Amino acid sequence: MNRLLKIAQDNDIPIVDMRLRGKEEALSESCGGYCIIAIDRKKVRSLKDYKVKAAHELGHCITDSFYDAACPVIPRGRCERRAEKWAVRNTVSHRALNAALKDGMTAVWELSEHFGVTEEFMIKVLKYYNLWNGE
Repeated sequence: MNRLLKIAQDNDIPIVDMRLRGKEEALSESCGGYCIIAIDRKKVRSLKDYKVKAAHELGHCITDSFYDAACPVIPRGRCERRAEKWAVRNTVSHRALNAALKDGMTAVWELSEHFGVTEEFMIKVLKYYNLWNGE
């Protein structure tokens, strides 16, 4: 988490606690070259969940992957994939994952604990690095 906070700080991207309406737990907005991330701590399930949401939203900011639901020119899916790829690469590096696997951590829950991310996100990491066997 500290690495993500440093990236946010180095890029002048504040991460603020903000009450969000509806189902949104986290969001990022860009305006005039500035980006801000809002996370509703009351809706976040755990520190791992917070870390995953912060990484994903930071991915939107760093890759400038924003979309407007009213404008079909920039597809939402493409922006979400870019943000998620950034989050994966900057939360669990391929090198660190390989080291954990060599140390005998093979269960999703073990890897999740080791890297401090949710199990759902760890599955995305394994899929991204083509290491997911579906078990």
